[in-house]
Parts: sequence; structure tokens; C-alpha cells
Amino acid sequence: MRRSNASDYFEFDTEGANAVSFYRPSNAEVVLQDEEDLMWEAISRLPSMKQGRFAILKRISSEIEHDTEGGERESGTAETIDVTRLDRSRRELVVKKALATDDQDNYKLLSAIKDRLDR
Repeated sequence: MRRSNASDYFEFDTEGANAVSFYRPSNAEVVLQDEEDLMWEAISRLPSMKQGRFAILKRISSEIEHDTEGGERESGTAETIDVTRLDRSRRELVVKKALATDDQDNYKLLSAIKDRLDR
């Protein structure tokens, strides 16, 4: 290892590095990500004919789901669903979520390109 002298210096980019560089996911976020990874692993272990029938539907906490007893509950988790046995409203929800992902990805890509061009 090289010995440091007085002419050595470190350069830090502090622009826009408020609290984002020190961001650490909460334990709840880590647990949710682990559960989702386990669901994908379980789906990948299914025979190939059955793999295409299952999907993981992520729900945010603001969405309200009607349970079978007619009550409402808020859900902030992901669930594995069989897409061949969906009713019309759930099918529309799955399609809407699938298409919304493309919009979000496109927005992230375009904003990253814009940020790069602005530099």
C-alpha cells in the first residue's frame, strides 16, 4: 500500500447527494423483496406448462381489495395468482399493471437520458 503524502486529495461529487447516497432500505422493504424472490423461485420450480399460468401481482398500500366476505382490506404485499382462473375485474387489473410497467420503465429511461444530456 502506498504511503499518503500532503499532495493526495479526494474528490467527492456532492451535487444531488443529499440523503440519497446514504439511503438504506428498511427491514420491511427487505422482507417484501425476499418474499417476492421466494415466490418467483417457487414459480420457476413448477413444470414449464404450469409456469405460464402464474403471475405475481404487486399491490400498493393505497389499493383496496374486496375479500370473499364482502369486507375491504388494504394490502401492501405481492400475491401469486393463477391467470387462467381470473374474473373480469382481476383480469383487467393484471393487464393494467402489466402495461403500466412499460410506462414507468419508459419514464425512467427518458429521465435518465435527459439527465445525461443536461450534464
